[in-house]
Amino acid sequence: MKKLVALALAAALGITTLLTGCGSSNSSTSQKNPNSSTQASESQTTKQVTLRFSWWGDDTRHQATLNAIKLFEQKYPNIKIQAEYAGWDGYLDKQTTQLAGGTAADIMQINWNWLPLFSKDGNGFYDLNKLSSELGLDNYSKDILATGTVNGKLNGIPVAMTGRVLYVNKTIYDKYGATIPKTWDDLINDAQKFPSGSYPIITGSYDSWLISMTYAEQVTGKPFLTTDGKLNFTQDDIKTALSFYKTLLDKKVTTPIQAIAAEGGNGLAPIAQLPSFLNGKFAGLFEWTSAISKSATPIKEQNMELVTAGLPMNSDAKTSAAILKPSMLFAINKDCKYPKEAATFLNFILNDPQGVEAMGTSRGIPVSKSALETLKKDGKVSGLELEGLQILESNPGLPLSPYLEDPKLQQVYDQTIDKISYNQETVDQAAKEMYTNLQNVLSQITK
Repeated sequence: MKKLVALALAAALGITTLLTGCGSSNSSTSQKNPNSSTQASESQTTKQVTLRFSWWGDDTRHQATLNAIKLFEQKYPNIKIQAEYAGWDGYLDKQTTQLAGGTAADIMQINWNWLPLFSKDGNGFYDLNKLSSELGLDNYSKDILATGTVNGKLNGIPVAMTGRVLYVNKTIYDKYGATIPKTWDDLINDAQKFPSGSYPIITGSYDSWLISMTYAEQVTGKPFLTTDGKLNFTQDDIKTALSFYKTLLDKKVTTPIQAIAAEGGNGLAPIAQLPSFLNGKFAGLFEWTSAISKSATPIKEQNMELVTAGLPMNSDAKTSAAILKPSMLFAINKDCKYPKEAATFLNFILNDPQGVEAMGTSRGIPVSKSALETLKKDGKVSGLELEGLQILESNPGLPLSPYLEDPKLQQVYDQTIDKISYNQETVDQAAKEMYTNLQNVLSQITK
C-alpha cells in the first residue's frame, strides 16, 4: 500500500524523472519491505529507473524472460528493464569487452566459470550479501549460495543446478537387445550388440573429456582440479582417463570425432541436429541435465524415447565423481547505481510466483525454494532433467573446481581428445602433452 501511495503521490505531483542504472549518480529512495522474502524487495522508489539486463539463450528463454520483464514493469512501473539478449556464440567475448570497458549491463546472467575469470578476489561483481532482504536470500541454502561466493562475497545467485548424466535412446537400445547401462562395463558390452556404424553414445570433444575424467575420478578417488585451480591429477591419472576414452573408441562405444565432423559437426556439434542422432544411429549422450530437453524433444518427434540411464559406475569405484554445478547465475554490476532496484527485479524473476511462472524452467529447475514450490504446484517440475538431478544429488561426488570450464582449459581438453580420435598421438604421448599444457594454462589463469 505504501508503494501505491508513493507512486500515486509522485504521479500527482509530476516529479517522475528518467534515469539509467549505470549512467547517473543520483540515488534512489528504496526502502526495505518487512514482509515475506518473495515480497522483500518491493521498491519504494518514486523515480523512474532504467536498468539493463543481459542474458544468453535460445528463443524459448528469450520469450519467457521478455514475458517476465513485462509483468515486472506492470508491477513496478517506476523500473524499466532494457533487455539485451543473444545466443551463446560470441557472448563471452562480448561480455569480456563490456566488463573491461565498464559498459556491462546492470544485471547479468553469468556462467559459473566467470567467477574466477572476472572476480578472483570477489570484487568483480556486486556483493549480493548487502541486498539479502531485497533478494530473498532465505530462499536458498547456504550450500547453494556458497557456489556463488568468492572470498566471502556473494557474486552471483545460482538460478539452477546442472550436471552430467547419461541418457540413452531406449527405443534403439530395445531394438538391439541392449540393456540400460548401470556400469561402464555394461556400456562397453552394449556396443557389441550395435550394428556397424551405430554407437551406444555420441560424445563430442568436450563431452569425451568429461566422461573420461569422470571415469578416472571414480578409479582414483581424486578430483581432477582443486577448487582453487591446481592440477590434482598426475600424468598417470590423465593417462587413466585417456586410456578409457581410447577403449570407448576401440570398442565402438562412442563416435569418433571425425564421424561427428562428417555430419557437419566439429567436435562441439549440436548433437540434437545430427542426422545420425535423429535416426538412432547415435543412441545416447552424456549431457547436462539442464540441456537434455533440447535432445529429447526431436527424438520424441521421431517416435522414439530418450530415458535417463544415470551415472555409470563399476563396482570398484571410489566415488561417483558426479559433476554438479550451477547452470548459471544472476549477478549485479559492481558499478550499478541502483542495486536495490536491480535486486527487486531479480527477486521478482527468481522468487515471486508471478515472475517464476513466467520464467518457467527456461533456465532449468530453479533452486529457489519459493520458485520450486510455485512450479511444482503448476506441474512443471518433472521429466528427464529432474530425474538426472535426483541421481546426481543422491550420489554426491568430489568438490568441483570452477576452473574446470575455463575456455583455455577446454581448448586443451578438445585438442587432446581430437589427437587421440584422429590417431595423431598415442595415449602415452597425449597424456604427457596434456599434463604439461594443463600446468601451463593453470599457471596463467590462476595468477
